[in-house]
Amino acid sequence: MVSTTARAAAWGFVYLLIALAPLLLSLIQLDPGRGFWVNVSVAAGFVGLSLMGLQFALATHTVRTARVFGLDILLRFHRQITVLIAVLIFAHPIILFVWDPRFLELLNPVTSPVRAKFAVLSVLLLILLIVSSIWRRKLRLRYPVWQILHSVLAVLIVLTALLHVLLIGYYVSETWEQILWAVYTMAFVALGVWVRLIQPLIRWRRRWRVVEITTFGDGAATLILELVNPASYGPRGFHFQAGQYAWIRTGGNPFAITYNPFSFASSAEHPERVAFTIKQEHGFTTTIPDLQPGSTVYLDGPWGHMTIERHNAPGFVLVAAGVGITPMLSMLTTMADRGDARPVMLLLGNRHEDAVIGRAALDDLQRRMPNLTLVEIISRPSASWTGERGRMNAAFLDRMLPADRGERQYFICAAEPVIDAVSAGLTELGVAEQRVFAERFAMG
Repeated sequence: MVSTTARAAAWGFVYLLIALAPLLLSLIQLDPGRGFWVNVSVAAGFVGLSLMGLQFALATHTVRTARVFGLDILLRFHRQITVLIAVLIFAHPIILFVWDPRFLELLNPVTSPVRAKFAVLSVLLLILLIVSSIWRRKLRLRYPVWQILHSVLAVLIVLTALLHVLLIGYYVSETWEQILWAVYTMAFVALGVWVRLIQPLIRWRRRWRVVEITTFGDGAATLILELVNPASYGPRGFHFQAGQYAWIRTGGNPFAITYNPFSFASSAEHPERVAFTIKQEHGFTTTIPDLQPGSTVYLDGPWGHMTIERHNAPGFVLVAAGVGITPMLSMLTTMADRGDARPVMLLLGNRHEDAVIGRAALDDLQRRMPNLTLVEIISRPSASWTGERGRMNAAFLDRMLPADRGERQYFICAAEPVIDAVSAGLTELGVAEQRVFAERFAMG
């Protein structure tokens, strides 16, 4: 079996090959009048365009690379590479303007040729995409609205940039150049067909139905699902690893753009019936209690590397806050069902002691797992609370972690500030970075 490292290296090589292939177009000099800086400008534009096209693959959480790198890493890389794309695409016209100020005339929307108008439009759309992504919350863009806007803008940026290249014509006159751009265009279209047509059809065959919905006084609801057609997943059937998550869409049809990610809260030993515990906060999450038994739900998954199967160890420390308890419930329930006796410590943070999600499940797990140590810390406790108070930091971790802290595997699921604080605390206490795993992605 090919190792994960080897597969990651292979995917990295393919990515670089696709990203840099258009450089061949800017390295040739068909016209002696074109100088070094023009070629540098064109090279920046071509690489920026190819990287922009690759962003569609990175943003597609259904690609095989997500199983190699983990969705959190892909999403972080997706955001970081956007900065490089912006630098390259902005550098393309800026270099030309500095090299020859006469190019500034191309910015005139009245007198500029159509090819220049497409270039300007592409850059403006890129600026809009970046602004709407960085300041989404400040602009009060709901996630479903932003997701659609983000997808539309990305498509328009690539299309207008391609039209700009085609109308210039200088770099698409040779047969091999036309073949290269045709391959890129077909790959782009094929990816769109796969994501927006083929995969939704697969999800329609693998649709789930609601069996039960349980609401709790803490503002959470547990959604229990079972497959309509278990054979749709093939001979092996559906299965997932404890700690993984899936993208969910309720009702309607599977062709919608917007899906929402939630961790499995049930045991991986019983994949025929899965559960998701969801905190009702805003948007999609507030609609969960309105579902009825028999309602259709579409799942895309499982995804995620935060699993006890992928990170084997003599013991575990699970760190969760708020709704971050859900993947931990899946891990603990799975271990209990398997009779796994390895020691587990769960550090659980909440604002109020009466707002703990999954309290009944935790009580049951404590009865079933003598190897489980539960430590709760409340940041805004009532006067009657006798447990730990405050926030998770290095001092708290130092007091609570077991003597074999350096040998255990750590999983963290919480808001990013908590993840940052706990990760920094563990580093301060000498826990090796490779023993700490947290998937960072904020979708809501």
